[in-house]
Amino acid sequence: MDIIADIAIGTGALLAAAYCMLLSRRLRAFTRLDGDVGRAIALLSKQVDQLTQALSAAEASSSTREHVLRDQITAAEQAARRLELLMAADRSQPGPPTAEQGSAMPPSAVWSEPSMDFEPLERARAPEQRLRMTRARAGART
Repeated sequence: MDIIADIAIGTGALLAAAYCMLLSRRLRAFTRLDGDVGRAIALLSKQVDQLTQALSAAEASSSTREHVLRDQITAAEQAARRLELLMAADRSQPGPPTAEQGSAMPPSAVWSEPSMDFEPLERARAPEQRLRMTRARAGART
């Protein structure tokens, strides 16, 4: 009986040693960078670094473009205000200006007259609405 128990223990020890060697080889192959999994991990890590760099470059570019666009919008709003003032000044005179009208009326009088069809530019008003109103006024004048 002792001999059978010793043979069973010895066989179990040999099987455990073989299993440990198999696991050791698999672990070594998994951790090696030459293998498929190691290569895939290294490739994914490199791609993450590249995407991070691309994202930071895109953020910097969008920030720069945002500042440029804000400056252009501000300039466009100022130009729209100037155009509305010019249109209001043009509407306040009923006919083409003559030399007599130019000498008889000082420029301050033109700007001080309230015009009933002129509305100053409001910041909250949509540009499309301003365009529609301008077109409607131009159509009413002709």
